[in-house]
Amino acid sequence: MKEKKRNPNWTRDEHLVALDYYLDNRDDYFSPTGSGVLELASKISRVAKALGLTGSDTFRNSSGVSMKLLNFRSHDPQHHTKGLPQGNKLEQVVWDEFADDPDTLKKVVANILNVASTGMVDDTPGLTDDDTMEAREGKLLTRLHRYRERSTAIIKRKKASFLKMHGNLCCEACGFDFVKTYGERGDGFIECHHTKPVSELKSGETTKMCDLVLLCANCHRMIHAARPWWTIEQLSASINQDV
Repeated sequence: MKEKKRNPNWTRDEHLVALDYYLDNRDDYFSPTGSGVLELASKISRVAKALGLTGSDTFRNSSGVSMKLLNFRSHDPQHHTKGLPQGNKLEQVVWDEFADDPDTLKKVVANILNVASTGMVDDTPGLTDDDTMEAREGKLLTRLHRYRERSTAIIKRKKASFLKMHGNLCCEACGFDFVKTYGERGDGFIECHHTKPVSELKSGETTKMCDLVLLCANCHRMIHAARPWWTIEQLSASINQDV
């Protein structure tokens, strides 16, 4: 007997798209046959496809999307009726992160859908999903962030500009200089961090040198070590707190 294919768990990206719809339609019945839920299911399916997810015939259909919306209702203190009691932990997590900031959520979701539609970073070499923590804005925008950080041409220009101005390449947060520590082996070795907030990233935009800062591997990792990611200012404040 052929084993029935199971649908993959909902991702953060999909939860954010669903939560944005829920906050705009709190008092809806979320009927699986309603035009709003049907349209939302189409959007979520597009996001899932961009993430490389597949499933059975019920994969992200309107019935499943309707249930997800009702799951969110169980976390909503403004609603007089309880939603479905079942659900997963990620529903509570994204609710706590974004329910009180619907404007930011709407911006994030618009950019997720934009990236999902363009497919710009689907198969970018080197962008594995486990080499840095996923941003709270989801995996697609995390991929776009890392794609911007690894654009060879702009990184070369950034390094050349910094070297011309300062005479050496060093971490702009802690001052670490690879050449001073490792000699010739460290020549030219430094990482670039894209400073534009992940929530504002859109496919097709040009990365500017002013969007990049040079960081040592340790400082760069600390920015991405937990959600929400640190800003450069928060990183610098942490480094200097005992100085």
